[in-house]
Amino acid sequence: MAVKKPTGALPKGGGQAASGTNLVQPTVSQSNKVTPIPAGAINPQKIYSPAAIAADFKVPLTPAQQDYQTKITAERMQAQADAYFKANPELTPPEPPKKDEPPVGGGPIEQPVIADTNSVSGNISEFGTGAPTYTAPTQTPVEVATQAETTAAAAARLDAFNVLSERYKQYGLGGLAEVIRKLVIEGASEATITFALQESPEYKQRFKANEARLAKGLAVLKPNEYIAVEDTYRQALRAYGLIVFDTDEYVSRFIENDVSPSELTARIQLATDRVINAAPQVRNTLINFYGLNDVDLIAYTLDPKGQLPTIEKQIATAEIGAAAARQGFQQVDRSNAEYLKSLGITQEQAIKGFSDIASILPTATKLTDIYKDGLEGYGLDQAQQEVFGQLASERRKRERLSAAETATFGGKSAMGGTALDRPSSKGQI
Repeated sequence: MAVKKPTGALPKGGGQAASGTNLVQPTVSQSNKVTPIPAGAINPQKIYSPAAIAADFKVPLTPAQQDYQTKITAERMQAQADAYFKANPELTPPEPPKKDEPPVGGGPIEQPVIADTNSVSGNISEFGTGAPTYTAPTQTPVEVATQAETTAAAAARLDAFNVLSERYKQYGLGGLAEVIRKLVIEGASEATITFALQESPEYKQRFKANEARLAKGLAVLKPNEYIAVEDTYRQALRAYGLIVFDTDEYVSRFIENDVSPSELTARIQLATDRVINAAPQVRNTLINFYGLNDVDLIAYTLDPKGQLPTIEKQIATAEIGAAAARQGFQQVDRSNAEYLKSLGITQEQAIKGFSDIASILPTATKLTDIYKDGLEGYGLDQAQQEVFGQLASERRKRERLSAAETATFGGKSAMGGTALDRPSSKGQI
């Protein structure tokens, strides 16, 4: 607020203080002496704008404090100025600047200089009584130092709130900001705040697999570790187009069961290459052998509760069963296929082997019926033992039937010249 101009003021002089505040040099008559301004007194000839107040008191003011301090300071200074000019009638009081008029000597219009004490989270005054306040010129050095310490403590608490709230926002827990704010204002340490947040329902739900890991004797993952593993799982699922399994529920189950990223990748490849892209006969055999429906096959393969070696064995068994079914051997059941898998038979070997068996078994079965009274029979079981088990004893059974056919009917046996007649170095008994 500008000093009011007394009635009958003389023409103004001019000048400017070092602080940038407009001053008007009083006109002094030659016959009178000017009463000097006492040292340390407020200069009644100085126009005190809000900016000048903030500059002189060396502290930032909040808007409410600024308005109040400007009012009481201007009133006090106006009273002092009126008394001063009344005691010195020979002086000319200053002419206050007009609204929006630049100061004498040019330059921008002076505005209050108020420090920015706000943040994205709120005003610093929320975090302690040391928030910027008006510092009276009469404060002692101890009082000033105490206020500086409390203000610094409030600023530190505000910084702590900003750091913690941003961190938990990245964890997907932005809703805990008010809990963090309350704990910071109460003066809790970062360790105390972290512990308190970990006990909150929101935190436990976000990192719910940790409780299951703890119950299983597994190490609890830190938030950054937990999120890093989550990201690895999700990237692998998306890379293979398995978006339907990119859910919090599935990812939590992987973490709960300590599935490594490499194991998950192996499961995904298994599901993609040997289930999704498998022939319909393989999928049908999986369903037939293990009671799964088509929709659950992928979920079954990815289920972290299932042991990967077991799942791999079951898929391989279904592939063997499917190879037999393609040749019409529907009687090759789960136990039969699992036995062949135990011998190390692969899908490719099963396809070739059952193809060979299909070429000779019809004739061998017919000859068995003919010579059943004198020779050992030869059926599917014996053919599998010969082809996959490399048993020479089973081969000899087939050869004796072939020889009997030749002796009875003459010519060449219908079972001769097949792939089964090639000599083998395995299983000679």
